Amino acid sequence: MATVTVRLHGAFSDFAGGTRKVTIQAATVGEVLDALPERVPGLRERIRDEHGRIREHLNVFHNEEEIRRLQGERTSVRDGDVVHLMPAVSGGQ
Repeated sequence: MATVTVRLHGAFSDFAGGTRKVTIQAATVGEVLDALPERVPGLRERIRDEHGRIREHLNVFHNEEEIRRLQGERTSVRDGDVVHLMPAVSGGQ
């Protein structure tokens, strides 16, 4: 198990009562996402949909790389890594 910092950006910090950073012990990004609602219950409905998939408008980064470009939720984490949760930005002209 690695000790990973989760950074909550934008509305995710609001859903977490103003918390911007959480430390989680996990081996993969998926395990981080599964453990996070235990620490921050306000995120439970915001991370996964009713089928257990990462919500469409949630961007998840492992360090500085979007996990879709890596191994998705199976991406391994190491001590000191940072997982970022960011709301997707869309709209505008």
